[in-house]
Amino acid sequence: MEPDVVPAIAIFGANASGKSNFLRALSTMFRMIRTSATRPDEPLPFSPYLLTRTPQAETMFEVATRFNGIRYDYGFTYNNESITGEWLRSWPKGRQRTLFDRKGDDDGWYFGDSLSGGNLSLARATRSDALLLSTAGILRHEILSPLYEQFASLLHNTGTNDLPQTLQQTLQSLATKSDRQLAITKLLAHADLGVGSIVVEEDKLSEEVREQTRKLYEALMPNMSADELSERLDRATLSPQLHHASADGMIGLPFGWESVGTQNFLALLGPILDRLEAGGVLIVDEIDTSLHPRLVSELVRLFQSPLTNRRQAQLILSTHDVTVMMNAGDYGVLERDQLWFVEKDANGTSTVYPLSDFSPRKSEVFSRSYLNGRYGAVPAIDNHSFSNLWND
Repeated sequence: MEPDVVPAIAIFGANASGKSNFLRALSTMFRMIRTSATRPDEPLPFSPYLLTRTPQAETMFEVATRFNGIRYDYGFTYNNESITGEWLRSWPKGRQRTLFDRKGDDDGWYFGDSLSGGNLSLARATRSDALLLSTAGILRHEILSPLYEQFASLLHNTGTNDLPQTLQQTLQSLATKSDRQLAITKLLAHADLGVGSIVVEEDKLSEEVREQTRKLYEALMPNMSADELSERLDRATLSPQLHHASADGMIGLPFGWESVGTQNFLALLGPILDRLEAGGVLIVDEIDTSLHPRLVSELVRLFQSPLTNRRQAQLILSTHDVTVMMNAGDYGVLERDQLWFVEKDANGTSTVYPLSDFSPRKSEVFSRSYLNGRYGAVPAIDNHSFSNLWND
């Protein structure tokens, strides 16, 4: 049976670090796919669970996805020294087919009959701390290289800590994509932010700041080439100016005067439109930062609609905003299998599970039941517990 694919998943939980760590784990997996073969000096990102007296032996990642209508299951295990296992399976006609299976030792290789190409040479070229799929991408393996490209470009993530960088990428897309200016302008206008148009300007370093920056680079990075140093000094920072409607016509305001919510909304539009145009998975940590619940719902709705999400992109978001899980009125954008929770037990272990595990009734208001503790993943705080501290 093929895995269920939903266009949007929202993750809730009282433990913010638990949600962030879950999303960070997804990012770690795909970063390893992209870079493990090209960075031999970089240690494996092995972070064992610390709240236990028994050290974790290894980490396992596995993902099920679909490329060109075919399901693929890919996964691997590793410790702080090497890849201890790796496998890739497909279901081209509804039946499982193993493309390769790797064990930790040098002789632990299995290649399926359907995997043509220099498989043994590929195995010999794969370092013990590198993934076979990553190495196949570098060596242009006949079958695995295209799959590597698809896996490597599948996941994209952003969050509140990345918003300045994300904003620059969004503004860059305005210059490189002809239809992006119109799309972003329309979305800003329909968000009821009072914005009618956007102008992007370049902010280059002054001569004084340029000289100070050059000296700093030379001191901290003495091996940097003259061309790279010049490229960094010439790199301009893009600065947007939003034009607002007023009684005297359209007035442009400095971007720093805009609300944090408006700034974050503009920054997120770039990666959201990128995924809607190209497909893939977008992870947004704490998407509701300074955004009105209606704006968050409308951004999620872009992935839910086949009209705007023709490439079957997927959005995975973490949030504390329970209005996202409301199943009444205009807020009802997510179904029960799209709502997930992160619960931390007494030992500090986090578990991820869907709302559908509780088989809620059709008439049940998800947000109210969640706040009342029916689904777990809420703070264990008694009423008036904070104020009672003064009585103690």
